Amino acid sequence: MRVVGSILLVVLCSGCATRADSAHVVTNVARVTDFQPHWEPLFKGIDFAEARKMAPDPLAVYAVRIDLKEPSIEFLATPSNGDRPLETDGRTTSTFLKEFRCQLAINASPFSPVEEGEGKPKDILGLSASRGDVYSKPHGSHCALLISKDNKVSLAKPPIDTRNVYNAVSGFGMLLEKGQSVGSNDQRHPRTAVGISQDRRYLYFLLIDGRQPLHSVGTTTGETAEWIRQVGAYDALNLDGGGSTTLVISDKQGGARILNRPIHNKIPGAERVNGNHLGVYAKPLKDK
Repeated sequence: MRVVGSILLVVLCSGCATRADSAHVVTNVARVTDFQPHWEPLFKGIDFAEARKMAPDPLAVYAVRIDLKEPSIEFLATPSNGDRPLETDGRTTSTFLKEFRCQLAINASPFSPVEEGEGKPKDILGLSASRGDVYSKPHGSHCALLISKDNKVSLAKPPIDTRNVYNAVSGFGMLLEKGQSVGSNDQRHPRTAVGISQDRRYLYFLLIDGRQPLHSVGTTTGETAEWIRQVGAYDALNLDGGGSTTLVISDKQGGARILNRPIHNKIPGAERVNGNHLGVYAKPLKDK
């Protein structure tokens, strides 16, 4: 292990050291600008990497890489609640994954109101579409991730053309545009972001824990942009974050396994009931 400057990064594979069932750990020490994720396969077309920065402030970073050329990959944004009030019914990310039997899921669009209890109606603040049903229109300056039925992905700024949109979730502002950061030195929070590689082959999810001084302090949008750029993104978008930030995978037994450490109501590990999610369907890895 080599030390470069004063920033320690510990890069962990999918069975990471923060979980009791860790199989092995790959460590690397580097500056953030030298970060090279060690990708560990989770499912066919889905890889995972994790990083720990210990100084000057702790940071926990989680990255997912989705190969859009893998034919078995499918996406699902939270469906509309139909004739019920507002647009969706609130769920935790774990509940969303289990209900719709996804292999992986993250929180997505900003929503209102934030309240306790699943099943309560939510208003999605921005574009949302689920399997061709565009049930929430673009909102103000909010940008969006657009996914076609054949898994072509793009990030769009207003005005947004919703033709040919099959799944879509909204965020706030862009983080990267053509490889260049457009983030700022704003407050540090937990973050959820999505990015696309320059060749449009890979879709990236990046989640960063925050508001937990002994575990992870969170990042500014500028810092988030740099992290997702180092992961491999050329364009990137800031989704809903804060207490909503959650990354979940299937435990392969009908349950859900949380990979990050969300924080809701100042309780580390507590999941927030969110209004919108983005799920991914994938096939299991072949037996070795």
